Amino acid sequence: MTRAIIYTRFSPRPNADDCESCDRQLELCTAYSARQGYTVDATFEDRAVSGGELDRPGLVAAINELRQGDILVVAARDRLARDMLVALTITAQVCAKGARVEYADGSPNDTTPEGKLFGNILAAFAAYERDRIRGRTKAGLKRKRDAGMHLGAVPIGYRRGVDGSLERDENEWRHVQQIFLRASAGLKSKEIADEMNTNGWIVRGKLWGERTIRRILEREKDALDERGKRLFGG
Repeated sequence: MTRAIIYTRFSPRPNADDCESCDRQLELCTAYSARQGYTVDATFEDRAVSGGELDRPGLVAAINELRQGDILVVAARDRLARDMLVALTITAQVCAKGARVEYADGSPNDTTPEGKLFGNILAAFAAYERDRIRGRTKAGLKRKRDAGMHLGAVPIGYRRGVDGSLERDENEWRHVQQIFLRASAGLKSKEIADEMNTNGWIVRGKLWGERTIRRILEREKDALDERGKRLFGG
């Protein structure tokens, strides 16, 4: 009897349909295998993993499990991959094991000319949609940057204002002042970190590290170069 290896993937997102869960995919693949007369020998899954990624633990394990004549059963093409190059690479890896991919939703498999054409068309549309999403995301981030909003982690000594821009946090800035005073006196980053920790001058509940001190000194190097003029004034 032909041996089936089932692979499922679910990448959660807002308003995701329950039928796309790994558990539901497993049900569909198991039922499909039974109809085809396949014996399900192993199942593998990847949860919260993008379909654009090739290096997925569950997928790698599933392909490694394949032997000559096996079937890799997947619920649908987009559960295998959402990127055309990734889909073609996976299919090539499966074929190299002497196996083939079949889809529980009835999509043509990649061993027929029609299946190859259909797969390439669907994969191309999926890649196109991913590029559109990526473009919209980049455009949105650019609009926020152009509006003066700070993106990413808020550096020590600052806080995020109501408009999203950075403004100085006076409580944390006192610690930054101490760092610059010691740097102006010639102390090295590690020496400054050790002294700050010894004095109990902790910010955000974490001990100071040499790398953190260096980042602050580099970020505000103008203040250090001017020996504190901007540090205490305007």
